[in-house]
Amino acid sequence: MGPRIVVLILLGWVMSSPAESGDPPLKVCFVSGSFEYHSDQSLIPFKRHLEARYHAEVTFLSANGNWQDLPGLEALEDCDVALFFTRRLEIDGEQLERIKRYVRSDKPLVGVRTANHGFQKFLEFDKEVFGGNYHGHHGAGITQKISPVPERSDHPILSGVDTLFSKESLYQVSPIAEDCEVLMRGETPSAATEPVVWTRTRNGGRVVYISIGGVSDFENDTFKRLLANSLFWAAGREVARKEVPLVTLERKLPKGSIPLSVRLRMESPDNKGGWMAQTETRALPLAETALLICDMWDRHWCRGATERCQALAERMDPIVELARRRGILIVHAPSETMGFYCDHPARWRAQLAPVVEPEEGPMREEPPLPIDSSDGGCDTDDQPQYQAWTRQNPAIRIDEDDMISDNGREVYNLLAHYGIKHLFVVGVHTNMCVLGRSFGIRRMTRWGLDCILVRDLTDTMYDPKDPPQVSHEEGTDLVVRHIERYWAPSTSSGDLVTALRQR
Repeated sequence: MGPRIVVLILLGWVMSSPAESGDPPLKVCFVSGSFEYHSDQSLIPFKRHLEARYHAEVTFLSANGNWQDLPGLEALEDCDVALFFTRRLEIDGEQLERIKRYVRSDKPLVGVRTANHGFQKFLEFDKEVFGGNYHGHHGAGITQKISPVPERSDHPILSGVDTLFSKESLYQVSPIAEDCEVLMRGETPSAATEPVVWTRTRNGGRVVYISIGGVSDFENDTFKRLLANSLFWAAGREVARKEVPLVTLERKLPKGSIPLSVRLRMESPDNKGGWMAQTETRALPLAETALLICDMWDRHWCRGATERCQALAERMDPIVELARRRGILIVHAPSETMGFYCDHPARWRAQLAPVVEPEEGPMREEPPLPIDSSDGGCDTDDQPQYQAWTRQNPAIRIDEDDMISDNGREVYNLLAHYGIKHLFVVGVHTNMCVLGRSFGIRRMTRWGLDCILVRDLTDTMYDPKDPPQVSHEEGTDLVVRHIERYWAPSTSSGDLVTALRQR
């Protein structure tokens, strides 16, 4: 029973089974018709999520790509709360009247993204119902940071909800009606803040509006919590969650080992300060080996970094999958995005391992890195430096039996628990995060891990205009050589694949 209690405390996942709650399931009606934002693609999986994790039943209505027809709206008469995610639908007649009757009877409603201009023949809907003032966007291509309003942190809708990031453009909605209560505000480097989540109560009827809702938002666990909390709050109900599947630390240990060719650099025997490349073959027991993916984000403030990371992710995923099939533990470490994965079993697992105090090895004498990235290292003209990332690049699959953490102690605890001694490191950026994070090569090496950098599955933040004024690829190679000299050997993805395919 102990591990189970630990899981629930870590998650803040309040248990309430249908039998215990004493209430019938929350009857929710999803109204979908935002074609530009692929609302069906988002709401159908969210329906499954809501019914699997919460005491709720969902009726799903869709315009099915038809701007002028939205069948099934009679379901609004029998629901406890509705969720609208439509955009400029041109319905008329009885269908539009059903929409108007529902919202004008002050029934519970949650609106997502384009719901504030959801019906082309009912544009007053935004001001009348949401108290909104939609009049455009602050600009596409910039990630927005959305934070709870401190004075509202105890609101039920914000239970278990922290700062989240969205790639959707920030809506221009200010000023909103005075009787609205703002719960979360969004900001970008180039825009003033705007309300993103707010509530309104009209004649006792509760309304919630949320101005984000792209496909990637619906894949964000924090956003899904926010939306579920909003539905229950609008309906005047306590959030009723079902029992979540138990996550344990059990792991089937793979057998055998792989023979891997690695490269390191040794000081030249002539004592003239030179370095020699040396290749050797090591036998790595599969049960004692893990692969860590460092900061392979979905977006970076530097366009060049984003493009290179995307190409790297597409090459990386099949190799990660091959390692997973051989039984190697996969550790995903996309820094500053843990909220995106707060309800993912791989995130829960990372928090379960018992604390192990590592033996701190001595600091190594290390000269400055051979490339200058003091200006951020971006090689394209971009936005100011800010947190543009929201998650790990979706091209890299995360399995429920993997691990997700951006905390070096969490990573070390789990590696120690499983008896991991060898750690492949892939990802970005070689001269920054790969070396310097709390789970990076420097720290893990000092804690006794045998780190091995996969040298062609990494990339630097480096602008060739900066010293030593070499190409970007040469700059990355210089950093790889530095790591081989002072910290860890490297291998190539080709050698790694060859080793993994041997039986």
